[in-house]
Amino acid sequence: MLDARKRQVLRAIVQDYVITAEPVGSRTVARRYGLGVSPATIRNEMADLEELGYLEQPHTSAGRIPSTKGYRFYVDELMDLEPPTAAEMERIRRLFAQQIREVDAVLRQAARILSEATDCLAVIQGPMFSQSIFRALQMILLRPGRALMVLVTDEGLVSHRLVEVPPETRAEDLERIAAVLTDRLAGMPIERVSRRAIGDLQVELAGYRALLDATLERLLTPDVDDERVLVDGTTNLFRQPEFREIERAHAVIRLLGEQQLVRDLLNGLDTGSGRVRVVIGEENPLAQMQEFSVVSATYTLDGREIGRLAVVGPTRMNYPRVVSMVDLVTQMVSDVLTRMLG
Repeated sequence: MLDARKRQVLRAIVQDYVITAEPVGSRTVARRYGLGVSPATIRNEMADLEELGYLEQPHTSAGRIPSTKGYRFYVDELMDLEPPTAAEMERIRRLFAQQIREVDAVLRQAARILSEATDCLAVIQGPMFSQSIFRALQMILLRPGRALMVLVTDEGLVSHRLVEVPPETRAEDLERIAAVLTDRLAGMPIERVSRRAIGDLQVELAGYRALLDATLERLLTPDVDDERVLVDGTTNLFRQPEFREIERAHAVIRLLGEQQLVRDLLNGLDTGSGRVRVVIGEENPLAQMQEFSVVSATYTLDGREIGRLAVVGPTRMNYPRVVSMVDLVTQMVSDVLTRMLG
C-alpha cells in the first residue's frame, strides 16, 4: 500500500501525463500541484514509485510516465469521477429523448455520444440473440432447394438466415415446420434451444425428417451477423499523439476491419450489468489490444443483459471522464430500450 505522499505524486503524474502526453518531472509536479514539498523530495518519491513498478522512465528522459500498474492503482484507488456538465447532460437527454424507433438507431446515437464526449473510439455490440427470448419463426421458399428463415425475438430483433432445403420442399411444408417450431419454442430463451429441448418433434413431424433436420441445423447454428458491431470515432484515435505514427495508425485500421476480433474483445470482457470495467494495456488478453485501454459496461433490457458497449483509447486516457460517460450512456441505452421494447 502506498503512503499518502506517494499517492499524491502518482495522482499528479497520471493527471499531468493525460493532459500533456509528455514524461513528467519532479519540478513540474512541484510547480503545478502544490504538494508542499521540494522537487528533491518529489524526485525521491518518484524513484520509489518506479522501483515499486508504478512508474516508468522512457528512454533517457528525466521525467516519468505511469505504468499499467500505476494506471490500475490510479483507477482503483485515486481517481475522482468526472461527471458530464449540466449542459452536456441536457444535450444527451435531448438526443435520447428523440422518437427513435429502431434498436440500431439507439446504438448509433450512443456510439456517437460516447466518441464525441471522450475523444476516443466507441464500440457497441448489438443485442445478442443468445440472450433473447424466442417469439416466432417464419420460413419462406425462395426457389427450389433454398428457403429464408426469419427468426423473431420478444424484443423485436429479427434474424434472416438462408437455409438449404430438400429440392422437393413446398411452401406449405415450410409453413408447417415454422408453425410447429413457433408453438413449441415461444417464450424460451434462445440460448436454451437445443435438439434435446425439441427432441419429440421427430414424431410430430415424422413426414418432414429431412426438412426438419435442415431447419434445426440452421436454427441452432449461431450466426455472426446476429451480433452487429458499431464503431464510431476512428479519427479521434488518430488525433492522439500515441497513434500519429503511420504503423500504429495502420494497426488500428486493421483492428477495426476484423469484426470477429472486436466481438472477441467485447465478449471477453466480464462486465456485470450496472458495473463499468476498466482493462488497461497489458491486462488485455488480446495481444493486438495491449497498447489500448478499454472501458466497458453491459446494457440491459428489463434487467436482462443483452449487449455491451465500450470506449477504446490509449492507456493515457482520461479515465475519470470516460468511466463516467460509459456509466451514463449505458444507463440511458438500457432505459431507452426498455421503453421501446420492454
